[in-house]
Amino acid sequence: MDDTFLASLTDSSLTALATAVEAGWLSGGSPDSAFASIAGEQGATVARWLLTLFEDDGFTPCQAAKLIRAIIAGRRRDQILVPDLVVSGPDIPGVPTADTYAVVQSLFQEAQNEIVLAGYAFHNGRLLFERLMEQQKLRPRLRIIFHVDVPRRSSDTSSPDAIVLRCAEEFRQRHWPWSPFPEVYYDPRALDTDSKHRASLHAKVVVVDRAKLFLTSANFTEAAHQRNIEMGLLTKVPYLAEQVAIYFEGLRQSGRLLRLP
Repeated sequence: MDDTFLASLTDSSLTALATAVEAGWLSGGSPDSAFASIAGEQGATVARWLLTLFEDDGFTPCQAAKLIRAIIAGRRRDQILVPDLVVSGPDIPGVPTADTYAVVQSLFQEAQNEIVLAGYAFHNGRLLFERLMEQQKLRPRLRIIFHVDVPRRSSDTSSPDAIVLRCAEEFRQRHWPWSPFPEVYYDPRALDTDSKHRASLHAKVVVVDRAKLFLTSANFTEAAHQRNIEMGLLTKVPYLAEQVAIYFEGLRQSGRLLRLP
């Protein structure tokens, strides 16, 4: 029997159905009306499907209930594995998206133990990071780790130390004017006087508690989060989130990234 009708039932309806099967509802006098209280107009279809499982496939009520719960678990697994498209820019009908600013602010609010951030460009970051600062007040043990690009401009002949100090002061004034100051790391290769050897920290990511990962084209600027056309993917696959967090952790521990003073 075709079981595509199951897709129209909610998780709560399927959970109630599994409980009803275990309770022996099919043994009653009018199973169609009994299952209608759970599945609505699909009640009769549900009853026929279950009878097919029992009579043709040899399922017991316990096995049928386990099958239904496996369907629920599969749905939830798929919801975790399929990433969400996150976009800032004009809305287009028919393209379901999440908003970059809203997603990032929500991630800030969800952080419990650790949040790893990487960005190429920052502008008036205090407007974006205020919620993260508030979250840190609520959870003083929350570890906040920024990874930023500290570039040497083409005409800048300053020493690397001087550029780093300027960047540190700018970050404190414009992006995180609160206390305590988070951990901020940079790639020293960006300060090489030889442009052929320079490299940029160009990644834009947010990793929350090594469980959620947001990869995006958006920098940490108001324009990027609210006006520019930017795209990213939000995934709740812990393995991927942890891999990104471990990668940056390795860069820090190996000395490839240095901490701002």
